[in-house]
Amino acid sequence: MTLDFSSRYQAAFGYVAANVSSRIQNYGEIVQELFGKNDNSKPSGLEVYVWDQATTFDEVTLYNGSESYRFGFASLSDESSEVFAFAPMMSLKRDKKLVITSIDNSDTEVVERYATSPYEITWRGLLVDMDNHSFPLDKLEKLNLIFEKNEIWNVSSEILQAVGVEALFIQDVNIDFVEGFEDTISYTFTMRAIKPLEYQLIEK
Repeated sequence: MTLDFSSRYQAAFGYVAANVSSRIQNYGEIVQELFGKNDNSKPSGLEVYVWDQATTFDEVTLYNGSESYRFGFASLSDESSEVFAFAPMMSLKRDKKLVITSIDNSDTEVVERYATSPYEITWRGLLVDMDNHSFPLDKLEKLNLIFEKNEIWNVSSEILQAVGVEALFIQDVNIDFVEGFEDTISYTFTMRAIKPLEYQLIEK
């Protein structure tokens, strides 16, 4: 049995993603934690790829009321049952809405009004059945429930916190099957940053 995360990312997202996830080693502490091995001997017939100790990830949590979903990697070493999926790859986009007036017979423009749009976030990740290595049906069902919830999701993330994002609304989802890995699904969320409900009530 082989748990090769790098190949999964490459199959799902292409060459660039594989480069991002290339800092791996064949064996580490995560093996003992996942498979109950307390010695330094490699389990027979098992090849496991894990991130090296120099690589860090932004472990993200989506939560809403009593629901909480953890997306991470480092936590797999001791709390794998509580991690819903691997740490996502995120890209952020933001623009300004401008009302511009051109002055006649001139190359001068006047910006009369402007507003800053909230961040649009593209969130890409993998769902993997780490236990049975079969189709991750239960994770797919949870992913669908996350999307169907027409409410704000609060988010805990060092990266998003750095740009002032504390809550998100999921606009759309795209789900793909990863060729060659029957235990893996790739997904993409398009999200929009939004102020938490408490902030909106205070502002009003």
